[in-house]
Amino acid sequence: MYESGPQPLGWLDYVMFILLLVAATLTGLYHNFKKGGQKTTQQFLLADRSVLSLPVAMTLLVSFVSPITLLGTPAEIYHYGGQFMIFVFSALLLYPMMTLIFVPVFYGLKITTAYEYLHKRFGLSLRLLGAFVFTIQTVIYMSIVTYTPALAIEAVTGFAVWKIILLTGLVCTVYTALGGLKAVIYTDVIMFVVIIISMLLVIILGTIRAGGFGYVLEVNAEADRLNILSFPFDPTVRMTFFSVLIGGALNNLSIWAVSQTAVQRFLAAKDLRSAKISVWLNMPFSAILVLVCCLEGLIMYAFYYGDGTLSYATPDPVGVTGEMLSMRSPPNLTSKDQILVYFVSEQFGNIPGFQGLFIACIMAGALSTISSGLNALVSVILIDGVRPFRVWWARRKHSELTTSDRSDTILSKILSVVLGLLSLVLAFFAPYLGTLLKLTNSVFGAAGGPLVGVFLLGMIWKRANEKGTLIGALCGFAMGLWTSMGAIATKDVDPDERLGLYNLSFMWYSGFTLLITVLVSMVMSEIFRLACEADKNHVVNPYLLVPWIRGNLSKYQDVPIGDVVKYDENDRDQADEKLEA
Repeated sequence: MYESGPQPLGWLDYVMFILLLVAATLTGLYHNFKKGGQKTTQQFLLADRSVLSLPVAMTLLVSFVSPITLLGTPAEIYHYGGQFMIFVFSALLLYPMMTLIFVPVFYGLKITTAYEYLHKRFGLSLRLLGAFVFTIQTVIYMSIVTYTPALAIEAVTGFAVWKIILLTGLVCTVYTALGGLKAVIYTDVIMFVVIIISMLLVIILGTIRAGGFGYVLEVNAEADRLNILSFPFDPTVRMTFFSVLIGGALNNLSIWAVSQTAVQRFLAAKDLRSAKISVWLNMPFSAILVLVCCLEGLIMYAFYYGDGTLSYATPDPVGVTGEMLSMRSPPNLTSKDQILVYFVSEQFGNIPGFQGLFIACIMAGALSTISSGLNALVSVILIDGVRPFRVWWARRKHSELTTSDRSDTILSKILSVVLGLLSLVLAFFAPYLGTLLKLTNSVFGAAGGPLVGVFLLGMIWKRANEKGTLIGALCGFAMGLWTSMGAIATKDVDPDERLGLYNLSFMWYSGFTLLITVLVSMVMSEIFRLACEADKNHVVNPYLLVPWIRGNLSKYQDVPIGDVVKYDENDRDQADEKLEA
């Protein structure tokens, strides 16, 4: 009789797993030495702005398709039902906004980091605030992503979590530090292929093992787990149609549109058209992958909670044992997010190499996300932190600014190593923070919402100024931190006995903080316009605005994109002359 429980790894499983790590390391070595290696920051941080649309699309997808997506989404569907499947349609809101608003502005400025835009549009204060928030946000996210595959792999292999964390972090740090963004991008292409093949096999074999696609839908429908059209307007309900559709899109806008991890990929494209195409390609890619992950959750629920009418009364459909399937009981796991790894190991562990391929898939998601985060963090620290500090220090000492791009490239590689080691240390604190999907949406919603608000105001509303927007952003961050941390601290308290704000669904964190940031920024910007002559009289360089509100650009073509230009509000002709000068 077929035995339940995780199956041990075979030699072919180890080969599959090791091949992925070797391929990633060799990619880093290849780009470290190719044509003399990474000699400039343009090469190391932006891949010489020469990458084609398809690789950019692949790296965009797998940079954010981490184990949190691969393990957290099926676990969400398995434990809570199919409500999260609405997230597939959030792409219809997310990607048009990216293409119409953010990509044209970022790419047209020829900048290196997203937060350089904030300096040009508002000033140094918002640039430093944006860079600081991104750094904290990304370091936390990387620690979660580093821990996730370790926990999952431990569930089926018995390897100690700390050993897997070290292996993941060190391999990722090595190839990122050696090969820069180009190594990250082309390693992501390999990861993309591994993830797609593995997830499709799980869907196909899992559906067969559960008893067929119709049976999967029948079991979930009878348990009322496919009632995805739930329209309550109560923001405290964990998931509803609108919270997943709108809240999910806003949560991901902070990840896909304004984070340095995404913007760095836009900027690496060879031209604006390639950058836009890469975004549009991601719409079907991401929708299909999320749908596949959701189907895995439905399949597992049907397998463990179905009555067995079809799946247990028929011979083993995979042909592994050639025997009748026995009744399955839901496993008792230490973490909800281990369920998919357990299911794959229990049901398909006897297929040579299958477990190794699946573990490689989870590792691929981790490696791509961590390496992308590392490279983006290095860019932000160097471009938005170190270089402005050098200028300030040189001015203070009344000395000449002396540095070289070669030394900055070496510094970038050192920073990659330091940040990689830091993410390893923080990974050991990840298990105390909650389930993966909820935690990720909480982190990016609370911290990302205000950043999205600042960028939107800068690109769309000409009257936004530095002081008002800074106050709005700080209010948004404060409310987001208060809400998310309060919810975590009181997670075991009865909802009726804690502050109502702590009951807000994590799917609305980004929308909540974005709304606060925009409203406060608009009000404060108008107050400063009335109270301060310098804020009252200014015009924004149109290249810092979205294309469809720029107006006539012919007379601004030679204007450097920098600080706002002061002018007399009653003399716009004089303002145009100043811009042209």
